[in-house]
Amino acid sequence: MPVEVTPFCWEFTLNKLKGAASVAGCDAKLRMEGDKPYVTDNDNYIVDLYFEEPIKDANAAAKEILEMVGVVEHGLFLDMTTAVIVAGKDGVEVIEK
Repeated sequence: MPVEVTPFCWEFTLNKLKGAASVAGCDAKLRMEGDKPYVTDNDNYIVDLYFEEPIKDANAAAKEILEMVGVVEHGLFLDMTTAVIVAGKDGVEVIEK
């Protein structure tokens, strides 16, 4: 899951993300473009969060992440749709609210 962070003290923010209770167990890595950090159109960086297990409470995770110093936005798009199309190794599944 992408998290947009400010370049200033991005390492601090990355470590806070790794230690966040709501996303416990995730691995956080700075997105790179070659040998330099990827830069967004707003001149920020992206920290990608990788999960072995699903987020238990997406609303709590969204709140905790947005309250962190250095975080601009996250990739949790909550309460924006009533259906999701998921493609996986077993085919395509439509999950409705």
